[in-house]
Amino acid sequence: MNTTRTRSTGSRIGNGHVTLYSPTDRRPYYRLDYVDRDGRRCQRSVSRDPVHALTEAKNIDDALSRQHGQAGHRTLGDLAADYTSTARGRMRTPQGRATGRDWQPTQHDDVRRIMRRAVEEVHQVQAWDLDRETIDTMRTACGTFGQVQQMTSTVRNFLRWCEEQGALSAEQVALLPAVNATILAPRFPQPEARPARARLSRLQGQSPDFVGEEDCPSRNDVQSLARALQAAVSWGELAVHTAVGTGLRVGEQFQLTADDIQCTKGETFVRVDWQWSTVPGRRAAPKHRKRRVIPVCVLTRDGYQLERELIARAHAARAEQRAGTNPDALLFPAPAGGMWWASGLLTKLLIPAMKSAGWNYVTVHEERVLKNGLRKSVDVTQMNRTWHSLRHRFARDMIDHFRLREGALMAIGGWENLGVVQARYYRTGAEHLTEATRSLRGAPGGGSLPLSETDPRDEVWPRAVRLQPMLPPRTFMHLTQV
Repeated sequence: MNTTRTRSTGSRIGNGHVTLYSPTDRRPYYRLDYVDRDGRRCQRSVSRDPVHALTEAKNIDDALSRQHGQAGHRTLGDLAADYTSTARGRMRTPQGRATGRDWQPTQHDDVRRIMRRAVEEVHQVQAWDLDRETIDTMRTACGTFGQVQQMTSTVRNFLRWCEEQGALSAEQVALLPAVNATILAPRFPQPEARPARARLSRLQGQSPDFVGEEDCPSRNDVQSLARALQAAVSWGELAVHTAVGTGLRVGEQFQLTADDIQCTKGETFVRVDWQWSTVPGRRAAPKHRKRRVIPVCVLTRDGYQLERELIARAHAARAEQRAGTNPDALLFPAPAGGMWWASGLLTKLLIPAMKSAGWNYVTVHEERVLKNGLRKSVDVTQMNRTWHSLRHRFARDMIDHFRLREGALMAIGGWENLGVVQARYYRTGAEHLTEATRSLRGAPGGGSLPLSETDPRDEVWPRAVRLQPMLPPRTFMHLTQV
């Protein structure tokens, strides 16, 4: 005798939140199966009357539909495609609150890439079925803990947007907290972790973001890189000294044209109206959407005649334009005459030049997913200092050599506000020692300290010294051990 029982097939009612099962020999009542508003699964009998059972199922489904929104039947893949279809109005805070601003083209590309990876395994899941497990699957579809943090922020913003579209309930969105979300391990860890870039111990009272002399390429490093890059391209030396002398970001510098070099009343300026991008036309607004004009010094701190060489390169670029080899008159063109792509510039030109110049680096082995879905092991070079470190060299030279104040450095360097500039380049920690010294020497028996009308700190700690670390960190640590 066959005692195997076959479970009856239920019918999904309305928007699909409730499944209605017909009576059986063992259970003569109609039964409902659904997940309530608190996330608990409910299975209960309702009636022997089919009309009454169907009415009860519809009522529950209507209530859950109002809770979940009217678009809860849409799949995560469909919602993700809609979310990344435009950059207009998509900018959000790290906590998920809409700002009304647009994504920059590079942000749009990053979000599109992250969301494609996040929904790859759950693209057929309907919005009303989203649970904590699905969210965790989305935000851990990567290889490092840093990427998990990035994907968590992107997925959180996506869920907030889905709630606004009526596809998710507030209870579902709350499954990923706005702050202090648990950082999970990546599901596709790399076989070899990239080492963290080492930083020396900072002085007490120094800003955590402070960039000192030890965080910048040395003068010898700059000169070595200039020679190595000049050996690769005709404008290589100029590119290095332009980065050090103007503080241009890499995306701003390598889209410059001859028209961006302007001479007015005997002064030369670099006009920064764009940065490179992947959008049609290859240009987008600069970072923070702020244009700026940078005065060009005649001689850099290294003695390079930057103004003369930039003007000469602008004339050469126009000649190349007339010859048809450089259609846009780019100052630093790719071999084919167009604008560089970021990956090609780094892997084919900058990183090889840095290695040739003797800059420190490490090589790690990582896996990459190809377009056909296969995985490939690749060697990844991680430079100890990147091209962006030349921008830090620029800031330190402007402060320590040219004596620029915070406002002037912010204006020509393109930082967001004075607070960023002060914390990163001016708050050495020496001002706290100065205040302590003044107080102690002014105390009874501690002697007197003359005050200056301009800056009382100058009497005990000259400005040129205050703008640098009090002692190199290794020396400071050595002295404390004696």
